[in-house]
Amino acid sequence: MVVLFDIDGTLINHDGAESIAVAALHRRMGCTEDATVFLTRWRTAFERHYARYLAGELSIQQQRRERLRELLDPGLSDAGADQLSASYIDNYVAECRLYPDVVPVLAQLTTYRMGIISNGERSQQHDKLARACIDHYFDPLILSAECGMAKPARGIFELACDAMGVPPSEAVYIGDRRDVDAEGASSAGLHGIWLDRSGLSADSAPPHRIRSLSELPAAIASIQYARHGV
Repeated sequence: MVVLFDIDGTLINHDGAESIAVAALHRRMGCTEDATVFLTRWRTAFERHYARYLAGELSIQQQRRERLRELLDPGLSDAGADQLSASYIDNYVAECRLYPDVVPVLAQLTTYRMGIISNGERSQQHDKLARACIDHYFDPLILSAECGMAKPARGIFELACDAMGVPPSEAVYIGDRRDVDAEGASSAGLHGIWLDRSGLSADSAPPHRIRSLSELPAAIASIQYARHGV
């Protein structure tokens, strides 16, 4: 059995880093709009254009540009958007922090081979893991920008399993989004686990749903017992 992880919202506190980096952008642009409203609009724009990226309509860089155009100025040039995006990413990565449950659980799971499947670019995603001093736990890192497929596409999960030399039925995947992560992995034949950190979702629970990574070892053991009776 191998264990594969999502990064943002699973290992790294994306929302916390995002809030700080968006506040820095708000100050840089001299916005008079309320900072909380600005953050809400940022997240709305992110979801809209990220969905277009997942659908293959936009590249990662294009969705970043469209997000900034929606938020700031429809006439923003590619160069201007790229400059603002680079500044935002620098601030965001610098503020990325691990959730408190990450290191203890990774230490518990060292008997398993562990890897990453993430929708993103290697430079940014690996930098997050390296800054948090957990990059040594994971091999391979399967990134959507490199393989031309993004979660929840079946192919990106299959690619990760191939890279680790196991069939999907021998892989567990953990992520914070039910649709993109848990259901995407399950549809590809892996054992998808939804990390529902907020516990506020009204959705009916899938077969494997945890509220903290501290519950992950027991969830993996349950999957193994169900499969092999050991």
